[in-house]
Amino acid sequence: MAPAAAIPKNPLPVFSGRCGHTFDTGMIRIVTQLSTLIVVSHILHRIFFRQISQPPAGLLIGPTMLGKLKMWNEFLYGESKTNVLGAVVIGGRMVFMFLIGLEMDIPFLLRSLRRSSIIALGSSTACLFAAVTSSSIIYRATAPNGNPFVFMIILALLFANTSSPMVIRMCAELKLSSSEIGRLAVSSSLLNDMACLLIVSTAITMRYSSYSSQNYSQKLIGGSIALLLLVTSAVALKATVRRLNEQNRGRRHLPNLEAMCLLSFVMLVACVLEVIGYNSTMASFLLGLVMPRGGGALRTLVDKLSYPANNLILPVFFGFAAMTTDITTIRGHVVWTVVVMMVILNIAAKVLGTIAAASYLGVPLSEGIVLGFLLNIKGHVDIVLVSLARGSEVRPSIWGEEALKILLVTVLLSTLAAVPAAAAVTRFQRRALRYRRAALHSQPYGAELRLLACVHCSRDLPTMLNLIEICGGGRPASPLNAYLMHLVELTAGTASYVLYHQHDAEEDSGWEHGGDDELVVTAAADVFSLETGIGLRQVTVVSTLETMQEDVYNATVDIRASLVIVPFHKHQRVDGRMQVGKSEVQRLNERVLKRIPCTVGILVDRGIDGGGSGGGHTPVVGPTASQQPPQHQVAVLFFGGADDREALAFGMRLCLHPSVSLTVIHFLPEPTDVLDAGLETASSLNTDVGEMLVPIVSNNIAEREMEADEALMSIFISRTLPTGRAAYVEKYVRNAAETVTAVCAMNSKMYSLFLVGRGRERASPLTRGMSEWEECPELGSVGDLLASSDFTGSGSVLVTRHYNINSRSKKDDDRDLDEEFRVM
Repeated sequence: MAPAAAIPKNPLPVFSGRCGHTFDTGMIRIVTQLSTLIVVSHILHRIFFRQISQPPAGLLIGPTMLGKLKMWNEFLYGESKTNVLGAVVIGGRMVFMFLIGLEMDIPFLLRSLRRSSIIALGSSTACLFAAVTSSSIIYRATAPNGNPFVFMIILALLFANTSSPMVIRMCAELKLSSSEIGRLAVSSSLLNDMACLLIVSTAITMRYSSYSSQNYSQKLIGGSIALLLLVTSAVALKATVRRLNEQNRGRRHLPNLEAMCLLSFVMLVACVLEVIGYNSTMASFLLGLVMPRGGGALRTLVDKLSYPANNLILPVFFGFAAMTTDITTIRGHVVWTVVVMMVILNIAAKVLGTIAAASYLGVPLSEGIVLGFLLNIKGHVDIVLVSLARGSEVRPSIWGEEALKILLVTVLLSTLAAVPAAAAVTRFQRRALRYRRAALHSQPYGAELRLLACVHCSRDLPTMLNLIEICGGGRPASPLNAYLMHLVELTAGTASYVLYHQHDAEEDSGWEHGGDDELVVTAAADVFSLETGIGLRQVTVVSTLETMQEDVYNATVDIRASLVIVPFHKHQRVDGRMQVGKSEVQRLNERVLKRIPCTVGILVDRGIDGGGSGGGHTPVVGPTASQQPPQHQVAVLFFGGADDREALAFGMRLCLHPSVSLTVIHFLPEPTDVLDAGLETASSLNTDVGEMLVPIVSNNIAEREMEADEALMSIFISRTLPTGRAAYVEKYVRNAAETVTAVCAMNSKMYSLFLVGRGRERASPLTRGMSEWEECPELGSVGDLLASSDFTGSGSVLVTRHYNINSRSKKDDDRDLDEEFRVM
């Protein structure tokens, strides 16, 4: 919360006796300027400036270019020449900062607080050093009649500040929003923006104190009232949203009237703070931050505000400064040399300081460079700072108008130079920055699990939600970021119904997203988030089954998922046998396995109800799960290979939940079989060299796989086994027949979840020949056995597939790369 910006030199027109004519003229000017700036901004965005079009649009229609024409000037500004966009910009800033608070990933912000603080501190320290060392030279060339110390402070703040709204927009444009480097840039810019805003606010208060009749006690009382208003409003808003969510449980969105009342309340609080003399930027952000993360209120506000904020508010918000600046008034080689030197010095200091801080944190150089250019983007705090230096009726100007224009142009040119530079570096380093999710077994301990769980109907929900709940049992040591995707098939009948029977959106009947199933999915996800405390973001996809894998792929890349789980095409009947639901879903799962560039799991649903009682479909959520003894018996069937390593790594993750007991069953060949295999290999040394080439390569690959298996198994034994909730069993078999017997002889009522790798590249003699009996090749030989009706076990089965980055051709890899960065 901070004192408001300086009073603009050209305030809004005052309503006189000719009230109707003045009002009509002012409204016409507002609509004209808004429409022109928005339209020109979008045209430039489509044709020339892909990443940043608002400042060029402001320069084009402002006094720098088209404003020189008398006809254009009269059309846009009229005879008064007053700027009527100031109030609109302030209102847009309130809405946009409130939306940023709504969309903020609070757990990541808290987890990355140390890293974000180091990045922000490193970049700001370098900018401070650059400002101190160069301020005397720049001061003599721009503001010889002012205070050199004040000039140095303002220059340091101009260099150090970063516009968090603009950084968030740029990360979305560059497809970095969900990446580690993108989220680090957003959190660092937020800390930087808040710190600079706090300093600027203090400076504004001190500057006004010299020309204000209020004493310090009156200012203290005013600040206390503003703080009390903000805290009371936040508490009231949080309580109101929870009550509205309870009243609208089962609905995807709130009624329009209730959503409008919530937004009006936030705007009213922000406007009151502005009126009493405090900046509303931080207040709007905090009000969005305290909103409950589950329920229809947050979903409604984000859905309603995202489009107008990104397409209507942002062009006005970022084009306003350029629209009111005439850079042609700055003349002289010396002055332009100073401007260019300030821009270069600002960018260089920010990038070098960010790279130094990033290298300290172990961030790669390419990502540090992108991070440095992103943090160079300037915004409203710099404009407020220049307005502070510019005089008004209540206080004199610090320097002349020429120096203030130089500072404003420097801010504008720094943003214009930094954004294309960040886009160019991202384009050049896109192979290094692209989405390549590491395998589960190679992720470090405590890494965030980004899970995308897909469901086709409400029948898939209970087991999937139970699985998500036990995935989040290791928080906060092992954070979980979960997404629930509802896959709705678009058929001819559905399309006709959508086209000819469109309901009122306020009725929220769910027809547009899968009928009653959508309402059930939404209600179940909201209840799940409320009872478990796990934030579950919902995504709905409506498409044909033939193209649905592309939607899953796009969502996977957008959220940079590390694990995607899709439901099996069969479901369990009352008698325990498996029944085919839709055969097209089986082909969809096969395409998903080929398309998705991360670990994929296929979930065979028999219920996860704690102990495998057979087909139970009641989710075990809430705090009671952590207060009871282990009730989920999870078994990992480990034969070796990358797919089985993914299953074991996921099982180790599940074992972090207090209600999960993990048993790893390691299938090994009999010692005599190992000896016979060695003698057989030794006898083959007499064969031709050409015949031995392929076996030697295969043996090398098998040795590397065995080393990787042993390394992961040693981690399990040293880290997970001592917890007391894990067990390790070795089972020796000689061939596939004994493997089938051993699997079928397991206690059918003991385990509620089986984890096994797909094992398509598994060359183990223990499963050789089992593929001839497969009914569902997408599950692999062992997974197919566990999912068949012949298996008497009542536990669900999750079959994992490890993504092999070398399995795709270079042509397909380049196509995926172009699709991922298609906007650049």
